[in-house]
Amino acid sequence: TQAAMTRVKELFRARLAPDPAFIASLAGRRVSAFAGIGDPEKFFATLREAGVVVAATRSFDDHHRYTSADERALCDEADRAALVLVTTEKDLARMQGDRDIAMLAERSRALPVTLVFDDDAEFRRLLRERIVRVRAAK
Repeated sequence: TQAAMTRVKELFRARLAPDPAFIASLAGRRVSAFAGIGDPEKFFATLREAGVVVAATRSFDDHHRYTSADERALCDEADRAALVLVTTEKDLARMQGDRDIAMLAERSRALPVTLVFDDDAEFRRLLRERIVRVRAAK
């Protein structure tokens, strides 16, 4: 419609920032990072950019359902090389409640991330403005 075509959309740049306390907890440790997300390499890069020593990586397809074979391979590699298993919050959530991979879920640590806007103040201003507008229209 014409109304939709004339609407202006705001564009805000943002990034996922790793939790500093989690990163600090890995100081002096080497990790085996694994992920079944759309772009696992981005996850691995986030860890490396935060100063984590990523000794091994394993990529799976997006929405991967982890198996007992995955569990054995990942846990065995971690044991052999004294690595900490690190994955995404999404991956760890998908593992919960699956008895076949309970050990993998228990041994894995998820990297907490926060969405950080480049212009946080402007984003908050626009959000407040839109909330006021919606409330006024009711």
